[in-house]
Amino acid sequence: MTGGAELRAAGVVGAVLARAEAWLLEPAPPALTEAPASPPRPIVAVRGLARGCGASTVARAVAATMAAADPRGAAVVAGDLGVTGIRLATPAAARLAREAAVLGCDGARAVGRLCLVPAGEPIALLAAERPCPVVIEVPARAPASDGLGLAEHVVLVAGAGSEAALAAAVEGSLAAAGHSVDVVVNRLEEGAAADLPPGATGLPEARLAAQVALACRGAHGPLAAPIASIAVRCTVRARR
Repeated sequence: MTGGAELRAAGVVGAVLARAEAWLLEPAPPALTEAPASPPRPIVAVRGLARGCGASTVARAVAATMAAADPRGAAVVAGDLGVTGIRLATPAAARLAREAAVLGCDGARAVGRLCLVPAGEPIALLAAERPCPVVIEVPARAPASDGLGLAEHVVLVAGAGSEAALAAAVEGSLAAAGHSVDVVVNRLEEGAAADLPPGATGLPEARLAAQVALACRGAHGPLAAPIASIAVRCTVRARR
């Protein structure tokens, strides 16, 4: 091989080695992909039809179930703060409480998977931002229109001893006004499910599971399956 041929061969080898080195040290950038769309984040009103019917338990159980399925891992419940037990919170709930405070919810506090804010706080700002699922707990004593302007789905909670006609009348009124509605009959004794109004969801008497739900830890035991079904229906009706 002549000297010129040797130089050309060395040049080709050098170029190949240089390209290989560049590929090893600086691999090609990955193809660009679009950021995933935000999931549906529901705004739900949970309204008690009678005092002591367990609306707070249902509201927190539904909210914690939706929180577990949301990428944020937390949800807001606006309403009566009541008793929450030990205030242990997930990091996601603590971050959400700080965000809520920035938006003007001065009483926000993190418990379990949830950020609890007092009734009357500027929940409309949270609803507009949609950083997470939002549940508005409406007590039986509140005006009939409370929470309905923001909510996409309404959960009516009746006690086991409540008049079925009352739940049916309120459900019919809300449906006529364009609201989607779930009716929940709480604290059913064993064997009472046959007496449920058509389409209603029954929650059994389960004191320990109710205490866990009220402490913002989610729905467990006999409450898990029916609460999960309600949470799915709430999410399906959410606007993006």
